[in-house]
Amino acid sequence: MKPVSRLAAPLALLTAALGAYALAQQPTTTFTVVRSSQWGAQNLNPFTPGDQHLQATNSAIYETLFYVNGLNGKVTNVLGTGYTWSKDNKTLTVTTRPGVKWHDGQAFSANDVAFTFNYLKQYPALDLSGLWKNGLTSVKASGPGTVTFTFARANTPIFFYLAGTPIVPQHLWSQIKDPLTYTNSKPVGTGPFTFDAYSLQAVRVLKNPNYWMRGQPYVDAVVWRATNGNDAALLQLLKGEADYGYVGIPDPKGGYAAKGPNYSYWWPTNNSNFLYFNTTKAPFSDPAFRRAVATAINTRDVALKAYSGVLAAAPASAVIPAQQAQWLPASMKGLTPKYDPAAADRALTAAGYRKNAQGQRLGKDGRPLPTFKILVGAGWTDFITMAQVVGDNLKKVGINTSIDQQTWSSYSGGLQTATYDMGISWGWGNGPTPYYLFYSSFSPELSAPVGKTAPSNLSRYTNPALTQALARFRATSDPAAQKQAVATMVSTVMKDMPWVPLTDRAQFSLYNTSRFTNFPTAQNPYNDGSPDDVPGARLMYLNVKPK
Repeated sequence: MKPVSRLAAPLALLTAALGAYALAQQPTTTFTVVRSSQWGAQNLNPFTPGDQHLQATNSAIYETLFYVNGLNGKVTNVLGTGYTWSKDNKTLTVTTRPGVKWHDGQAFSANDVAFTFNYLKQYPALDLSGLWKNGLTSVKASGPGTVTFTFARANTPIFFYLAGTPIVPQHLWSQIKDPLTYTNSKPVGTGPFTFDAYSLQAVRVLKNPNYWMRGQPYVDAVVWRATNGNDAALLQLLKGEADYGYVGIPDPKGGYAAKGPNYSYWWPTNNSNFLYFNTTKAPFSDPAFRRAVATAINTRDVALKAYSGVLAAAPASAVIPAQQAQWLPASMKGLTPKYDPAAADRALTAAGYRKNAQGQRLGKDGRPLPTFKILVGAGWTDFITMAQVVGDNLKKVGINTSIDQQTWSSYSGGLQTATYDMGISWGWGNGPTPYYLFYSSFSPELSAPVGKTAPSNLSRYTNPALTQALARFRATSDPAAQKQAVATMVSTVMKDMPWVPLTDRAQFSLYNTSRFTNFPTAQNPYNDGSPDDVPGARLMYLNVKPK
């Protein structure tokens, strides 16, 4: 039996947060998640954007057809039990799981799956992944256990988005005529937990006694608690008042794990942080200038100072380490950025950007280059540090910079409307293969004229060879052909340098293991280190076990 003192503080916090009504049903084991942010109204609509519905919605209550691990592409069956593509890759057939019941006792079937996707077609604002805009033409159920997706053109990477769409019950949602404003205060899903209680400070779900996976979950409840920032969340983990938190801190090794045997973290690399160039304006429109600037930046120093050595310099290919073995040719594996300020200086001069007597870099017109702004989010200490190192590096080759801190709306707006010079951000659109990053970052349809909003092509860079490689990847399900397409994507981007990969970007899972075991780790990566409010977190809530 565990000492009462270890449970007293969390119990008191939950009593205050959830109130007497919720505590009328006291589960024996509660897995506690601490959030470094607040939430608003009791919204459990799985089709609203992730920051507008409660964290339990798509991680514990509703389920998807499959879970696709973003690190390695491994597919885990959920409500789907198998899938096959037709020879022309225009038809996807999915078999669905028998014996599953909704939380209200009604039977789940393929009809619910077909209804869900057709519901997104009926209400396009709910189709956040743009499934129906990207070639999907019909979704039909064939009996209770098979559903067929038909496409106007081959687009195999769309499987990732189909797989991750939450499935809702037809017998309830067919009655909902205004899903855009529907808050779904009493959600009915197929997931391992059922909704129990809500307050502005805490949300609780209880174990689904009729869950289709026998013997799981191993815990009786999951509770999310809100805090007002990283420091408060970290304190709860250190005090043993929480078991898990998705909390980004500067030094998880020295500032957390080193404080005791029950403190651990898993920060798997799932993306990169980049220095983006606005290729719509000179001199960033010149590939020779961009290549020279990339050579002048010491990315190892950027990573060391921004993340205390916990995260490494990003690979020059921008393909994360977990995907390199499968997707990169041998000649491209392990490529690292080349830092050579002397070579950068020579390259700039050779490209027409000579220095004056004062050592200031001149444009091709002979006039001194202006001081270029590096756009970062206001108060984002890791990005600010990166910008400082980049600025120091560029000053050595005669290029002056300043750091432009902006609030989120101005920061994201500047990147998306191409009103910046250089900017630091992550890859907007990573996924289980390199395709998703290169498609979101450089596809022409995701760009826009200057001043207009580009969904994700922040550099406004396109290249016919790259566009064709993206199309070849989409048109096939042959891994060898897709690998060749990825090689073209990587080599094209590395030649033209519309960005500089600066550092690895990771998930930020912190654990207090004093009460539970079997967390996802590098040795047991059954998910990709997912945040607590997305489908991948469901696997953690299913697998953690009381000690």
